[in-house]
Amino acid sequence: MTPEIKRDIDKQAQNVVQLLLALKKKAASAESCTGGLISAAITSVSGSSEVFDMGICTYANRIKRDKINVPSEYLDRFGAVSEQVAEAMAKGVTEAAESDFGVSTTGIAGPSGGTEEKPVGTVWIGICRKGSPPTAKRFLFETQDCPPEMTEREYIRSQAVLAALKLLESALRDGF
Repeated sequence: MTPEIKRDIDKQAQNVVQLLLALKKKAASAESCTGGLISAAITSVSGSSEVFDMGICTYANRIKRDKINVPSEYLDRFGAVSEQVAEAMAKGVTEAAESDFGVSTTGIAGPSGGTEEKPVGTVWIGICRKGSPPTAKRFLFETQDCPPEMTEREYIRSQAVLAALKLLESALRDGF
């Protein structure tokens, strides 16, 4: 990761933790393609233990199903990288952690695994606020701006973390 990207992620995580502290709210994450990087970013901020309840890496579909209640039907019908699964992951982690907010990521970080319909760089990010229906947003992180010192996979994952933290901040600011 470049120093600039790390700085951006650290700043964004700081914003999220400060907002959670100010609002006296808690958050949790369910991560597939980011593999715990959102949790790592948030927990690198001093004071995060007051506001971050749980981070779970739900890389395998069975874990998505068994640990955070993603319906098998969604995985079978839409695939793990889909709006429906991202929403279910965000809702499932919010409920499992008994948190106020949940954020999720599911995507194709590459270099393999992409299809014409879901190319490498496709990432769905879900956000859930306790008591409200979850939402998800699709991103396509293209790698033409990937710095030479990073692999394309590292770049896609770092961009997904940054986008997820921004969406979580936005949800906190908007009250969802």
